[in-house]
Order: sequence, then structure tokens, then C-alpha cells
Amino acid sequence: MKIRIYLASISERRKILLRKARIPFAIIPSSYHEKHETHGRPSRLVMRHAVGKARKAKISGIKHRDKTWILGADTLVYFRGRLLGKPVNMAEARQMLNAMTGRRHWVYTGIALKYLKTGKEKVAFDKTEVKFKKWNENQIEKYLVKANPLDKAGAYAIQVRPAIVARYKGSLSNVIGLPLELLKKILRQIEREVSS
Repeated sequence: MKIRIYLASISERRKILLRKARIPFAIIPSSYHEKHETHGRPSRLVMRHAVGKARKAKISGIKHRDKTWILGADTLVYFRGRLLGKPVNMAEARQMLNAMTGRRHWVYTGIALKYLKTGKEKVAFDKTEVKFKKWNENQIEKYLVKANPLDKAGAYAIQVRPAIVARYKGSLSNVIGLPLELLKKILRQIEREVSS
């Protein structure tokens, strides 16, 4: 790939997804702090957070800015008119999973790519419909031990076993934290622009 990507995130899941997709990247810290909101349009909020992370990335150490892009991403769960981010404690994680058991919700992820040379930004989002299995409190308690829910929007991870998700419609990688299909589409657009 001709362009250089810097991921403004310390998310292990996003790093794993990029490696699996064979998209070369480096990690760069971001000083952006998400403001927790429970209401509003999820698409707008995840894109705003993604842009904030890309803009607040610490770029002082990057020497080559030509063809270099900063990637910011943010994921939220939308359930019954409320936005669910990362739970602040186990009690909130338990509350989230108990409320969503057996029901549908939507996972939104915003991505922002900022071109270091000009400041140009490409911003988009993806959403995936997810349906949980109907679990009792005992099953949820066991899952909480395995899932490490405090660093995950909606307090769950689709890839953790036993699977809490009954089915989903849309991008699996979007639920994990980075919609690879959408990202690749934008990167192809950038490649065409760079080579034209």
C-alpha cells in the first residue's frame, strides 16, 4: 500500500483487525477524551469522536507527512433510544447485559482518516444489527468473568466464547470495533486519488 496509516488508538482489537486485513500501520497516541452521552444520533456521535481522536493524535514525531493518514475510530451500542459506551464498573456492565438479553441492538462505528499534509479528512460510519441470546443471570455472570467488559462498548465482545450473540446482520468487524469493509473502500478511494 502506497499510503501510510497511523492508528490513533491503543485498542488491541483494532490492531488485531488491521493485522488480519494486512493493512500496514503504526500506533500513535491521541489526547482526545470522549464525552459520555446517552442520547443523540449514534452515527453523528461516533463520527465526531473518531474525528476528535484523529485530530488530537500526537503527530510531532512523524517526519514524513506525504501520503500519511491518521486513523481515528469510535464504537457505540444503540439500544432502545440510548447510547451505550464502555461501562464504568461491573454493576453497569451487568445492567447493560441484563437489559439487552434476548433483544436487538445496533453497533455503530465511526472512522476518520486525516491527511497530515493538507488536513483533509474522510469521515464515515457503519452499523450492524445484533441480536443477543436469551440468557439468565447466572449465564451473564459467567460471561462477565470471561469478557472483561469494562473496555467494551455495550459490555460485551462478539468474539468471546461462549457466544452471547445469537445472530447479526452487517459487518462482523464493525461489531468488534473497526469496519474493515468500509475502511478498505475508503483506502481504495485514497489510493486512486494519490495515484491520479
